[in-house]
Amino acid sequence: MPRNPITARALAVQTLRQIDQRRGFSNRILAEQFERHPDLERRERGLTTNLVYGVLRHRGRLDALIDAVAVRPKNLSARAREIARVAVFELRELQHPPHAAISQALGLATALDPSGGLARPLHAILSAIDREGAAADARLAAGKPLDVLADRWSIPRWLAGRWIANLGPDLALARARALAEPPAVELRVDLSRTTADDVAAALREAEPKALVEPIADQPQALRVRSGGELVRHPLHERGLFSVQALGAQRAALTLAPCPEEHVLDACAGMGTKSLQLAELMGRRGRLVAADASELRLGEHAALRRRGGLDVEGLEFTSVIADLAADEPQPGVDDSTYDAVLLDAPCTGLGNLARHPELRGTVQFADIAVCAALQRRLLDRSRARVRPGGRLVYAVCSLEPEEGPRLVRAACDAGSFTLEHEETWTPEAHQTDGFYLARLRPS
Repeated sequence: MPRNPITARALAVQTLRQIDQRRGFSNRILAEQFERHPDLERRERGLTTNLVYGVLRHRGRLDALIDAVAVRPKNLSARAREIARVAVFELRELQHPPHAAISQALGLATALDPSGGLARPLHAILSAIDREGAAADARLAAGKPLDVLADRWSIPRWLAGRWIANLGPDLALARARALAEPPAVELRVDLSRTTADDVAAALREAEPKALVEPIADQPQALRVRSGGELVRHPLHERGLFSVQALGAQRAALTLAPCPEEHVLDACAGMGTKSLQLAELMGRRGRLVAADASELRLGEHAALRRRGGLDVEGLEFTSVIADLAADEPQPGVDDSTYDAVLLDAPCTGLGNLARHPELRGTVQFADIAVCAALQRRLLDRSRARVRPGGRLVYAVCSLEPEEGPRLVRAACDAGSFTLEHEETWTPEAHQTDGFYLARLRPS
């Protein structure tokens, strides 16, 4: 007898529990879940995605609402609380009909505990939030700035305190609000092979409901909402566009590699920036993509195919290397470079909208750990730049220790001259938080 297909809400609860237990990246764990359920309808996949990311973005607020009305909030099991979070998110953010959200949650609870011992308190919690949720949200938004950021906007208290101290309460609140919004997907168009207008037209044709917009002063970039699964689009398969956040695009543009140069992508990851560098070089010159992860570099074979990188005139090499190590790294340190892109490992705290699980996994101590690694990478990368060459340092974090303070300390020590720096913020640019600096070794 065939099994009943899993529902979007059941899969969302399952995915959220996996993210919590494994402390992993939400996009990867969600992709794994979809692979296990290939027959899930597109509409259900969309709802699952919306629920997972929405709960992660609003988790602190959802817990505050639940705890305010539950008789014994500490007695809720982890799975019961996850069911409650999903239903409360539906009620308060998605404005789904209460009978639908509550009945679905009670169905999941009854499947876990047929005796009704779980469904009864859950019904009481959800009914109370249905009645009183608007007033409760208003109370959460009316407290002291630290409490508002933590309880209404789900920013970890330690981070909320830093923002208030560094930005002031008004700007901190604007940042928190921006990071609570579902982010658009940002694309980079390969202008050497197509145009942004042609890509936008193709995306609208494939998904009539898609909202595709150019971004001012960024001719290679598009911002897309409701575009469906863009990585399955034929133009993505052909490498004519790549999914890439705007700040990450800016890093390669600021490095401005030229044809025939020798270029190093020092923390290449899965290679999206490497492909952009090759495009900017006109696919002529020598490009080394280095990363410490063999798994991430394993994606470069597909990258070569998508991006048309196996062409005469371009020498593209992927190298497994620890560029923070003291000892020379074969394949990387055989010569120096005209240009080095160091998009360094960081806390990712500028990505709390796109990777909302970081709200629960990153801790205050991680900032110092990342900054120490970034200093080592920056110091080692300096030695890899030829005299007269240039380096761009970038992080998807807005914490000063990982960005401007680190760069200014290196410049004050005489290691670099700062030529240019940029900061992209969620509240000002409707994108991920990102910092970059173009440096000349002294």
